[in-house]
Amino acid sequence: MTTPIRPVEPDDWDRWRAIRLRALEEDAPAFACSAHRWIEGGDSEQRWRERIAAPGRLFLATQDGRDVAMIGLAPGDELELISMWVAPEARRSGIGVALVETVVRAAGARPLRLRVMAQNAGAIAFYERCGFVLTGEPVDEEGTLTMRRAGPPATTTWSPPAERPRRPGASPPARSADQ
Repeated sequence: MTTPIRPVEPDDWDRWRAIRLRALEEDAPAFACSAHRWIEGGDSEQRWRERIAAPGRLFLATQDGRDVAMIGLAPGDELELISMWVAPEARRSGIGVALVETVVRAAGARPLRLRVMAQNAGAIAFYERCGFVLTGEPVDEEGTLTMRRAGPPATTTWSPPAERPRRPGASPPARSADQ
């Protein structure tokens, strides 16, 4: 079964709000306290629309017509994978990997970072399987560890010319000084 993943637009504010609130309610320990503070102080349509319209990109995944997962990509000096959550009924179905791949593609060649709760061994192992590595930085004031994933390796379309076969007994071709 394929799971549609699509970018969230400001008109999707109520869908994003619903999945975000569900994630914070059902898996509160998986999120840093700053994530919980974001919803305090004004749960208004305008505030949700502004959050969605802010620089960066948010994505929703649906399964059987229901929103079951979310992820975000925040801009900055380093791009950051944020707000990842998959509903319990959709876990272990490949949705998480598809969400991470969506953010990796959106990041292009740039590396990514993320913060994960230090006690969330399952999430750390998942992100490691997706190519992220713990940085070794100490746990921060919110109880999170930092992980990074290098951007895809640079590629080039240039390839060196093939060496021309030599005739038996011929001397090797001359090389320039820079070879």
